[in-house]
This record gives sequence, C-alpha cells and structure tokens, in this order.
Amino acid sequence: MSENSSIYSRLWGDLFAGHPTLSFKKNTVIIEEGETIDRVYYIVSGRVKFSIITSEGNEKTMYVLNKGSVFGDVWSAAHRPYFLSATTLTKCTLAYKTPSEFIATVSSNPQYMQDWLSYICEIVEFLVEHITDITFLDREALLRKYLYRLSFNYGIPTDEGMKLNTRITHQLLADLIGCSRVTISKIMAKLLRTGELTKIDGFFYIPDINTFKDADE
Repeated sequence: MSENSSIYSRLWGDLFAGHPTLSFKKNTVIIEEGETIDRVYYIVSGRVKFSIITSEGNEKTMYVLNKGSVFGDVWSAAHRPYFLSATTLTKCTLAYKTPSEFIATVSSNPQYMQDWLSYICEIVEFLVEHITDITFLDREALLRKYLYRLSFNYGIPTDEGMKLNTRITHQLLADLIGCSRVTISKIMAKLLRTGELTKIDGFFYIPDINTFKDADE
C-alpha cells in the first residue's frame, strides 16, 4: 500500500503469531460483499483482491493487499456488513483472531493503537486517491504509478534495476486501473520498447525507479 508496508507487516506478524490459520486456493471468495464477518484476518502468504459489483453486474477491483496485511478489522469490530468482496489472487494462508481478541490486543498498547489508526488512514487515503487517479490520470500514468507501488512490497534492488519479485498479469493491472487488458498490453509493450521496463525470466525490472516515482508525486 505504501512504503510503510514493512512496518505494518512486522506489527501484524507479532500480533497474530501463534494464532490459527486457514489455507485457501486461488480465486476463492473469502468474504462476500454485504456479509457480516466475525474474524480479523492477517495475510501470512499470498495476495487478496477487494472488489465491488456495479449495478450493471460488473466487478471492479478497488485494491490488492499482500503478505503482511490485515483486513476485516474495522467491519468485524463494528459488526457492520463488509462493503467489498475479498477474493484470493493466489494460494493464500491467513491467520485470524476474533474481533474481541484483536481489539483487546490493540487497546493494550498505545503504540499498537496508533499504528492501527495510521493503517486505517492509509487505506482510506488510498481509496480516495484511487478514485481521483482513475478520474483524472491517463492510463499510462496510472500504470507507472501502480508498478512503482508494487516495488514497496516486491521490489528487490539488482544490477539490472528494481526487480518486481512477483508474477504480474496484464489482466490484474487492467482490473486495478479500470481499462482493458489490450490497453495494458500496449502500454507495457511501449515501456519495454523504450527500455523503461525490462523483463528477465518472467519478472519485470525497472532500470531507473525514479522515472516511475515521478508518477506517484
């Protein structure tokens, strides 16, 4: 979500250590939109996408959470219906707590509470920014921004540049940005052609991360 992701990952990892886990196959719906949930989940491994269904019946991906993230915290604690559907993008392992356990743990330490509130603020800020971006930015600028942000969770510095150490499909990028897969394929081909992006053994590399950082400012 941001460059603070590793900080939150360590926090949640400590809070969920030793708690029961569940395993899910790829493309499994964990939470359906409108469902009331009674668990707070921590992503031990894998990726989970969060989407809404429009009045026309189309699915729109709002954001993706990676290993080290928490979800279901606010809505389960408040006993409110979840406003998104949560679906696994990969094989996932999730640890979980009951809402009462989670709130008791976070409330026991002022630093935990501050970090949790900061995490909630980041989610809200991201959603507002996402809506603003898809309204005002062109598709290439959006793609550059998302590739840059992927480096927060998956970036590994190498001699060839910043390696995005995860498999990225054009369809996932299209879902996040709100355009067709064909459009994404054309933009990716352009970035590869100009050398702003390279691909080695199935992984994408950004030779100069600063050229993509500009899109996030």
